[in-house]
Amino acid sequence: MANFGALSSLGLGSSGALSYDIIDKLRKVDEDAQIKPLDSQIEDMKKRGAELNKIITMTASMKSSLFDLSDSVLFAKRTVDVNGSDVEVSVEDGTKAQDMEVTVKNLARADIKQTKGFASDTSVVTTVDTDMTINMNGQAVTFTVTAGTTLKGLKDLINEKMGGKVDATILNTGGTDPFKLVLKTTKTGADQAMSFSFDDGNAATTNDDFLDLTLPAANVQDARDALFTFNGIDIVRSSNTVSDLVVGMTLTLKNEGTTPNRISIKQDNEGIADRVEEFVTQYNDLMSELGAVTKYDAENKSAGIFQGESTIVSLKLSLSQMALGTAPNGKGLADYGIEVTRDGVMSFDRSKLISALESDTQTVSDTFAGDENSPGIFASLKNYLSDAATKKDSLLSNLDTSLKEREKSLEERRARALASIDTKYEVMAKRFASYDALIGKLNASFQSLQSMIDAQYAASK
Repeated sequence: MANFGALSSLGLGSSGALSYDIIDKLRKVDEDAQIKPLDSQIEDMKKRGAELNKIITMTASMKSSLFDLSDSVLFAKRTVDVNGSDVEVSVEDGTKAQDMEVTVKNLARADIKQTKGFASDTSVVTTVDTDMTINMNGQAVTFTVTAGTTLKGLKDLINEKMGGKVDATILNTGGTDPFKLVLKTTKTGADQAMSFSFDDGNAATTNDDFLDLTLPAANVQDARDALFTFNGIDIVRSSNTVSDLVVGMTLTLKNEGTTPNRISIKQDNEGIADRVEEFVTQYNDLMSELGAVTKYDAENKSAGIFQGESTIVSLKLSLSQMALGTAPNGKGLADYGIEVTRDGVMSFDRSKLISALESDTQTVSDTFAGDENSPGIFASLKNYLSDAATKKDSLLSNLDTSLKEREKSLEERRARALASIDTKYEVMAKRFASYDALIGKLNASFQSLQSMIDAQYAASK
């Protein structure tokens, strides 16, 4: 009811004959006739918009799954099986499918040397300026170790001068003079073998007071190359990570052994089947939704929210026709275990697809993906969904725009109708107030006249 302000005494003059209750009842009649139909139409637009958004989301999801199925790159995906624990293998997409055997005889190793022991990491290693030379891979690096340099200081100096080729650390080995400087090459391979010169100018103490390569304890581990057989052929590499043996394959040697490790690189047929299975589920979900919103139940005389909506009907029909169609090579999805039943449900025979992939991958790829000039079935489906559902000016986006415009128009009509009703009943309330006051005055006059008549009648007796 409108705000009538000072008209709060409405009905007093007419003894309730002209009251707010009457105005409210009259207003409800108008609202039922004018506002309720608009509210119903607005609610219908909102439901349509929500359902359309759901359909758009489902089509976008199905289009995403079609990106893989519509691209021949999917058929270049590889899996690798390794029977053995001495190697790890990773492969890139497109690596040639093949089987091989690898036996690891020797792992590549870094060169590791250790110094004699010192009382602490702050022990002084030389009391005079001393030149130190480290030879590795045919190169010699010489630098001066100044008098008073500690074991820790020498560690830092070696790490700086060797530029990351050698990792110097201090190890507490326990016992008397437990602190030793350990030098390890950061790369493996026979060419990483190190030799040292630490000459303080005293022939009697050269190397003896720091690092004596003549002592077995100084050589913790000798540098060496990796040696392994590849399909019976001896292969030598400086690293345990080998990426130049088979194009697209990285082989990592983990353990030495005498038993061959069997490696099988295969096309990822299970992965392809997974993508198809995902599509089939999304197709069925979308078609079920489209069927529900466009159906008409003659027995119950009920209709889906988009029954008769040409855009949605066309989407459902087009998807069904394309799924049942053939690729430029004459093959259809049914040839690979993907069939549509009479009631419109898509089924998938996984074993039939994998069998076809194992026998003739290229034909499957041509049927599913095709190429730019002759797109396959899944490529055509993806292109259709882009044009019909996900592009800015697609059929579904245009329908969404239309629904929003219709809802906005109905909201504006409702606002105008409500404003008109408000004005009408504000005027009516004011008229009722005038009539009420007039009736009140007439009633007062009548009562006064009645009193005079009654008085004269009584006097005449």
